[in-house]
Amino acid sequence: MFRPLMLFSLLVAFAVGYAQESDIIFHVKYISSETVYLDGGADKHLQVGDRLLVRNKKKVVAELEVLYVADHSASCKVIKSKGKIQPGDMAVVYKRSKPVQKEEKKTPEEKPKEQPKAPTVEKKPKKRRKVRTGNEMITNVSGSISTQYYRWDDRLDSNLDYTQPTMRFNLRVRNLWGKHYHLRVRTRTRYHQRAREFNAQIPKQEWRNRVYELSFVYDNPGATLNYRLGRIISNYMSGVGYIDGMQLQYNFSQNMRVGIFGGTQPDWRTSGFQSNIQKFGMFWNYNRGERQKSYYQSTIAVAAEYHSSIVSREFIYVQNNLTFGNNLYLYQSAEVDVNRSWRKERSGQRFALSNLFISARYRLGNRFSMGITYDNRKNYWTYEIRSLEDILFDDALRQGLRGNVSLRLPGKIFIYSTVGMRKRETDSRSTFSYTGSIRKADFIFKRVSWHINYAGFDSPLTRGYTASMLISRTFRNGLRLEIGGGNYAYKGGLENTQRNNQWGRFSAYIPLPGRLFLNGQYEYSWGDDIQGQRFTGEIGYRF
Repeated sequence: MFRPLMLFSLLVAFAVGYAQESDIIFHVKYISSETVYLDGGADKHLQVGDRLLVRNKKKVVAELEVLYVADHSASCKVIKSKGKIQPGDMAVVYKRSKPVQKEEKKTPEEKPKEQPKAPTVEKKPKKRRKVRTGNEMITNVSGSISTQYYRWDDRLDSNLDYTQPTMRFNLRVRNLWGKHYHLRVRTRTRYHQRAREFNAQIPKQEWRNRVYELSFVYDNPGATLNYRLGRIISNYMSGVGYIDGMQLQYNFSQNMRVGIFGGTQPDWRTSGFQSNIQKFGMFWNYNRGERQKSYYQSTIAVAAEYHSSIVSREFIYVQNNLTFGNNLYLYQSAEVDVNRSWRKERSGQRFALSNLFISARYRLGNRFSMGITYDNRKNYWTYEIRSLEDILFDDALRQGLRGNVSLRLPGKIFIYSTVGMRKRETDSRSTFSYTGSIRKADFIFKRVSWHINYAGFDSPLTRGYTASMLISRTFRNGLRLEIGGGNYAYKGGLENTQRNNQWGRFSAYIPLPGRLFLNGQYEYSWGDDIQGQRFTGEIGYRF
């Protein structure tokens, strides 16, 4: 373990020293979904193919490769990532694609000396390799394909055995045709085989083929118009989900942009295409500053969902993000439903706050950080569920306040804990919850980690807890083994019954030659509610 760390440290030291000697220092200017942009280019002798290290203060977070070079800017792809890249991070060149050609300065008095002419000899022209110019971008293809097998062997009298083979495919193509065009595909094919049929919706055997994303994107911050086509999700607002349609984005400047989107909602049960539910919306986004100093980002959007001509949901989305270097982080998001027609009759309100989330985190050095969150969400009606009983979707608020603390102690010991409180309008008293975890790296031996987790809750009707322990070992060749177990118990309900269950688990990740990977897991569970064993295995290829 020490040799790779020593080599990496020497590489960082060499890169920093090289940057200080030759003044080759860049800063991250902008980050898109596919590319990292720097604030310098040919003016600082940057070339296509150069490698850079991105540093957040003294910590290296990523390795970049230059794809395109302009006079005063450059775009790069991420080769390796060990942390989050942020605007303002410093980048230094540590590897050149070719030596930098420096022009020799001549004084006016200098004259080239005449050399005796050598006899000319005819030579065959050499074949020259095609060299990329600064105006070209490199197409990058990455992704994975894998096969997974899951088996549940039920040991109870019910004998509800279950088998589930799965095929996954994930493809990401960046910079198609050497431009800012990107392709994204994520699919899954799964076959369900149950011991018996439960009902018409849950048969004994069935195929479920899902297309999670199939999008074609043009993402160029230097262009006036960007767009997304296909099965997409908006990159500026949550709450809308996936749509089969289009998003258009107009860039007023590097800091401000507006956009519209529209399409149909895929069937949430099968992921299939359907045209009876339409979604539309528009957004405004603004960001300013550098994350290392101060950074502000805000989004305001309006969105609507309709079932043919019947309104399903209309709401306003507001999101703000404020950071002060690496020490203080503030985040807020909210959704306000605008009720009309049957929604106003059902709720009795013109406007209703359906979602509010506030988070703040403060970091004191590298050893201590603390945070607090407030989550207040309300169920909202849509066309598909408006016929259900009102008791399931009333206006009772779910209020939650949670604080957390993380601490890094000497000896590679990490502690994390949370305390939370939640109270609904119909509850007689609040529900309290708490969690705690301890992790020790290099436990007894090198590359051995030890984890202990505990969580519990106490509500007006039930109370319970869960505890688990895990030991893992990582080997030099990438092999990782884990073994652990745990227990969960709860008491309450109408009959105030007590239930107790346990589980034990063994997991393994096995690296294979090339880019193949193999992992598997075995688990045995027993107790008052469950008894049986699970098998999970996956083999795949990363490209």
